[in-house]
Parts: sequence; C-alpha cells; structure tokens
Amino acid sequence: MKNRFMGRLLLMLFIPAFAFAFAACAGQGGPDAPSQADTQAPSGGQEAPSGLTPVRIGFPSGGGDWPGTFLGVASEYGYLEYYLNPLGYTADLRAFVGAAPAIHEALVSDELDYVVYAGMASVLSKSNGIGHTLLSVAGWGSNWKLVARPDIGIESLSDLRGKKIAYTRGASPHMYAIRALSEGGLSFDDIEPINSTIPEGLAGIVSKTLDATVVIAGQEAELIASGAAKVIHSGFTANPDVYYEPMVFIGRTDAYEADPQVAVAIQKALLRAKDKAKSDVDAYFALQAERSGYPLEVILETAERDLDVSGPMNLDARYINSLKAIESFLRENELISGTIDYEAWVDDYVVKTAEAEYAAEIADEYPEE
Repeated sequence: MKNRFMGRLLLMLFIPAFAFAFAACAGQGGPDAPSQADTQAPSGGQEAPSGLTPVRIGFPSGGGDWPGTFLGVASEYGYLEYYLNPLGYTADLRAFVGAAPAIHEALVSDELDYVVYAGMASVLSKSNGIGHTLLSVAGWGSNWKLVARPDIGIESLSDLRGKKIAYTRGASPHMYAIRALSEGGLSFDDIEPINSTIPEGLAGIVSKTLDATVVIAGQEAELIASGAAKVIHSGFTANPDVYYEPMVFIGRTDAYEADPQVAVAIQKALLRAKDKAKSDVDAYFALQAERSGYPLEVILETAERDLDVSGPMNLDARYINSLKAIESFLRENELISGTIDYEAWVDDYVVKTAEAEYAAEIADEYPEE
C-alpha cells in the first residue's frame, strides 16, 4: 500500500514539470496551444536582437516549473520577451523547490536578479540585511493548507500537540504554521517541528514518518483522494486579516539600480498578463490547471475571481501595512532581530513608470473611435 501511495506522490510532483515542458514543446495549432494572436507580441513589437542578456527571475516551487499567476501568463504569451528583448535582455525563469531559503542564497550569491515570492520571506530576508528593493505587490491571499494523516486521530488544530509537523523554516509556511497552531491554542513548543521542503513533507505523510505538513493548496489533492491525508486547516477560508499576505516583486538592489528599465519591463509584462487574465477569467484558471497539472476543481478551490483583489500590482498602503504587521509578527516570535527602513526599501518608480507607459500603450492599441 505504501509503495502505491509513494508512486502516486512521485507522479503528482512530476506532473507540473511535465505539463510545462509538454506545453513548451507542443507544435503550434494543437488543441491546447494558444492562438496565434495570443502568442504574438502586441502590435508595434520589435524583433528580438541577438546576444540577449539573461534576466534571472526566481520563484518558489512546490515541485514543478510553472510560475503560476501573472508571471506564468507573462511567460506563456511572450509578454516578458516582448518588453525585455528591445532592451537587450531575455527572461530566465528559475524555480526553487527550496523556497525562500534557497532563493535568499541565490540573491546573496548574485545568482538571481529579480524574485516574485511571498511577502513574509521578503521581510525576513530584508531584516537580515539581504540587499533587495521592493518594487510592487503582485499578489494578495493565502494558498496554504495544513494536512495530516487520517489514521492518528487528528480532527482539529488542538490535536496537533506532540505531533511531528513539517514546515519550511524562514518561509511563509513557517509563519502560517505558527498562526494555525496559535488558533488551536498551541505553539511550536507543543509540537515536534520538522524543517523540510513541501515535497519532503508530503512524502513524510505517505511514509507515515510525519504526522502533518504545510502544503500549497492543490499539492495535497492526490493524497486526499487516495485517503492518505486529510485537510485540517486552510488559510484561504480562514480570517484574511490573519492569514492573507502579499506576494511581492523584488529586485536585487544592485541589479535593479544598474538598469531600472528592466524592472519596468517586467512590471509591464505582468500588467499585460493581468489584463489577459481578466479578459477571460475562466480561461485563466483553465491555463493554471493545465500548466500546473492540478485538476481545475483544485485550482478553483482557492481561486479569487476578482483579479484586482488577488493581483493588485501596486504598492498601496494596505499591502505595505501588511508587510509591517508581518515584521512585527516575526519579531514577536523571535524569528528576526533586525528592522526595516521602509522608506529606503520601497521604491515606487517601477509601479508609477510602468503604469503610465502601459496606459499609453493601451491607448495607442485601442484608440477611441
């Protein structure tokens, strides 16, 4: 029985990478291929010059290579290349199964230029002195779940006392776990915390070496269907004032300052991707399902149809205040000791410039009759 579940788990973790590779290699005009109009750059685009410099854009991964959300759409329809190529650059998307800790190592070693990831991780790294600049808030919500083995009597959060629970230290699953445990009247001192990647946590549930683990919504679907796990908490359906956090677009400060127009280009690609998604929200969710490998019903379980809510693409006070609250939370839980100078960290040049330039482009493409 265990081998069968492990086989299913390995297949589940392989599907996202396979689906993405298949889409990239599929011939044009296939039944799942975007239309020619979608794959072409907007009118007025320039042909990509030779000798392009890679812009390394990182994102956390639960086991696949699909970035998801607007970054995935921008890659899917060529918007990143459309805006970066004329500047002499090309997009180099990099998935990190090791999540925030691995991303932070890559930032410190100058192996990444830009990152789209969880706000909690950006606060943690900035407070620890990693040199990056906050350019935009690309997302808002919570996709975290806490799943447990169904055979050991865990029915509620309070039943987690003394249990082995996997999470990812120094990343959003860490903060989510603390908050969920607190909701159940527990702290990390009441459990046996196990630092691991999400795939390792899921494997631990299957092998019964772990009792519970934090996952991204959707990653637990196969285990739930097979009866190998049960969901005991979901951040998406919990109190948004507690569990929702921004997803941020940051730039390694020296890379950003070397050519701010690169960041502007990425932001415009994300804005165009957002408009593409808003033009057909159902198709957007279907694309998420196809490229991630998750069933559509799994995607819809934590889907916010108002994409202005889930993808603000700005630096409004609500999200900055949320990051400040996260900083306070991390300090109260002794996860950080440094402080953040928000006036120095937050740079609104990219948001303002990209918004103005993109609005002008849209006006040119769709002039009033």
